[in-house]
Amino acid sequence: MNYQRRNFLKGAGLLSASSLLAFANLSAFAAEKNKKNIKRTLRIAHLTDIHLLNEANPKAAFAKVLKDVNTLSDKPDLIINTGDSLMDMNNKTKEEVTNLWTAWDEVIQYNHLPVKSCIGNHDVWYLSSEHAAYGTSKEDAYYGKQWVKQKLGLPGDYFTFDKGGWRFIALDSIHYVTDKGGYTFGEEQLEWLKDQLSNTPKDMHVLIFSHVPIISVTPLLYAAQRKPAKELGFPGGDQHVDVMDVKKIFKESGKVKVALSGHVHYVDQVDYLGVRYYCGGAVSGNWWNGVLDDFPPAYSILDLYEDGSSRYETIYY
Repeated sequence: MNYQRRNFLKGAGLLSASSLLAFANLSAFAAEKNKKNIKRTLRIAHLTDIHLLNEANPKAAFAKVLKDVNTLSDKPDLIINTGDSLMDMNNKTKEEVTNLWTAWDEVIQYNHLPVKSCIGNHDVWYLSSEHAAYGTSKEDAYYGKQWVKQKLGLPGDYFTFDKGGWRFIALDSIHYVTDKGGYTFGEEQLEWLKDQLSNTPKDMHVLIFSHVPIISVTPLLYAAQRKPAKELGFPGGDQHVDVMDVKKIFKESGKVKVALSGHVHYVDQVDYLGVRYYCGGAVSGNWWNGVLDDFPPAYSILDLYEDGSSRYETIYY
């Protein structure tokens, strides 16, 4: 554990003013809606990129976030977790992953709200073909995405549920196609998405959540921190390369109002063709090493309204 990680929590109080501003903005937006007699239907706590380690300070920080969310005077109706719950399940032994889930089981007891999650790229368990246990691990019932689905109660790789007059659709971003240059949902999932949207009542609004951003400025800016602009191509490792297909589906449906994501550990809001795309900041910040570029560790609060509008504010801690 390095010095930054050991001292991660010491600066948390310095950023507490951000939460006051965030809730002031949410309250101001609510006041405007009340004047028009438009009711808020749901409040959601958006957590992403927790990357939990079985170490004291990451566990204490995640516990603090859960305690804060659970003790808000205006409590969220549910938590949406957009993936990368553990530090890393990729190319790790079963014993290493079990150790991480032990930390998760310990800390998640501080939460008493419903949680809905989707799969992140670090939530997939595998070993490289060079590893001695590779052959037996491939036959394990927990291999691939099965472990995270079982631990987080996911009914499938992608799924839907209704709450507060909204339809929620969880999508699985983790289909990295080398020939296409990055993450896609895949044809089968997109056909399923079309069916879900076509079968959604006309008066019902839809919230999509996935790990990798669909439309966001954060992937390009993350890349620009690390390479000269003239060397940048489409950042397919941090944004969906099938974005035009997804955008077309959203536009034709007209029902999608919000899309939540994470993955980049940056924060942004994009309003495009009637859809609000919110990329949330990472609970782990710079993978438990403080601030990543311009972004400290964070979680967000999202308010949804009966007219399909929303307000999203990020709390840095």
